[in-house]
Amino acid sequence: MAKKSTAKRATTKSLTTISIAVTTICALFAAWLLGRGSKSSVDTSHSLPPLPQSNSSSSDLRCEDQSYKTELISLDPLVIYIRDFFSTQEINNIVQAGENRFNPSVVNQNGKMIQNPYRTSWSAALPAEEPAVQCVLERSRRFLGTVLDPNEDEMGVPQLVRYIEGQEYNLHHDWMRIPQAAFDGSPRSFNRVASFFVILQDTCKGGETWFPFIKAVSPQPKENEEGRLWREHEDGGLAFKPVAGNGIFWVNLFPNGTGDTRTVHAGLPVTGGLKTAMNIWPRQYRPDSQ
Repeated sequence: MAKKSTAKRATTKSLTTISIAVTTICALFAAWLLGRGSKSSVDTSHSLPPLPQSNSSSSDLRCEDQSYKTELISLDPLVIYIRDFFSTQEINNIVQAGENRFNPSVVNQNGKMIQNPYRTSWSAALPAEEPAVQCVLERSRRFLGTVLDPNEDEMGVPQLVRYIEGQEYNLHHDWMRIPQAAFDGSPRSFNRVASFFVILQDTCKGGETWFPFIKAVSPQPKENEEGRLWREHEDGGLAFKPVAGNGIFWVNLFPNGTGDTRTVHAGLPVTGGLKTAMNIWPRQYRPDSQ
């Protein structure tokens, strides 16, 4: 029975669909079936500038449906731009909850978490009990539709990242080459099936998120340069402008659980001001034998 259950679950995950706004359901389902630069010398000793305290309080936050809009950027791999995914009050509360938790960002190198000059930002794990965090995680879960098995998978621990002048995160991918063993000791491991990257504070110059191997389904509607949310990067691919409340969603894994190298991306250097964003990495579990 255990083998049948495992086979059934693997088949189900191969045919998972992305369920979001009615206007994009068909396109996302089709995408799921289809398949399912440069370093700089940066001083990592920057201290974070103090930020003004928000008057909003988590106690009066109501978890309501956010009226967000989606734009299909790429079908294969699946990349979606989300406008107004977080409300202003949610952003204020989330930033306030993580403000005293920031530490220099680290990377996983041979199983050890270390600081590395190609990632010079600051990071903060967010408290799961924060109401605003719970609100946006639930919204993200609903966005995912049937991608996660409610009995096996989870949304994971969300993370704040902050960039000040001179900081960047060079090319990397969010999925792990070697899946992470389950923390509960069970004989299974997880990987980051998808990513949400949502901008919270955008008082910066530079700081675009660059995907060198992503191509848009169709040309971006003609707007004035100031109003464009993404552009074709001079070295290929697309670069997304940081806009508070807006986010990017993409699928990291193929149906067999291997990582999609085309999702490699970079946080380009901030040349002035400050950028704060939130990472959400949904975890998809598989038996260790797979």
